[in-house]
Amino acid sequence: MTRKTAPLLACALLAGGGLHAESSEYPLAINLPTAERMQYWDIGLAFTHRFIQPVKDHGKDAYGLDSYAYAGLGFTFGIKPIPGLNAFIYRTADNKTFSFGLQEQVLNGERVRMAVRAERFDEVVKEAVTPLGKVGISGLTLQVPTEVFVTDDLIFSLVPTYITRTTTTDTILAVPPGATPNTSPNTGGVFNVGLGLRMNLTEKFSVVSEYYPRPSKFSKAAPGGITDGTTYQNGFAAGVSYRTFKHRFSLFGTNASGTTANQVMSGDYGGGPRRPSQWSLGFNVTRIF
Repeated sequence: MTRKTAPLLACALLAGGGLHAESSEYPLAINLPTAERMQYWDIGLAFTHRFIQPVKDHGKDAYGLDSYAYAGLGFTFGIKPIPGLNAFIYRTADNKTFSFGLQEQVLNGERVRMAVRAERFDEVVKEAVTPLGKVGISGLTLQVPTEVFVTDDLIFSLVPTYITRTTTTDTILAVPPGATPNTSPNTGGVFNVGLGLRMNLTEKFSVVSEYYPRPSKFSKAAPGGITDGTTYQNGFAAGVSYRTFKHRFSLFGTNASGTTANQVMSGDYGGGPRRPSQWSLGFNVTRIF
């Protein structure tokens, strides 16, 4: 190596590292948003799919693959003039929910990354009251995705979330049989904190997991119409992810059928997450353009 080529090679390596650090990544783990961002004018596409039938019914239903499923399609756009700012739009078949909003990455440190996310959601179906709550509602969601890099390959995330309206807002929560009946309606929104963990096994393969705690106001409440003593459950999702050129494929099991913040983090959507043994399959596919 000559004296002239050595500096050129060093510059090329540094430039390559800088470009890698600034590459776009769709800001989505399983259901929780991440503090990643789309760069420049890049466009990200996400396709989500959630099967409804639990896996525990075994081979007679192809482990839930014979069942109905909710599919969703979303886009996230980089906004070049404002570094870290993304706009997103998403639509899923669950109550024909349409959501859109903005996310800004406010911190991109060596070990901590943080974003602020504001979202509007609308269930386009006609408003109606069901045993499990109202459908056809709309509201706002505010989130602060925060990621802590324990190591370069182990990432812990917290997602504080406030939802202005849920399916049981302004209704009287049911209680398990024998419990003291409620006499006042469930007013106001819901605050919750989602938890996530991602671990890179190789450059392409990783394991991902998320936990959606049951909001405290539902700890002694029962989903409407259910009389077997069941109360609202905690939610979870866990699986594997495979990354290849500009694509990410994730396969997982979850007891929460939704995908949007108001569906997953509210604790009461569709009666809330199912019992842990009633988990079903789902997958995400993301693509960067």
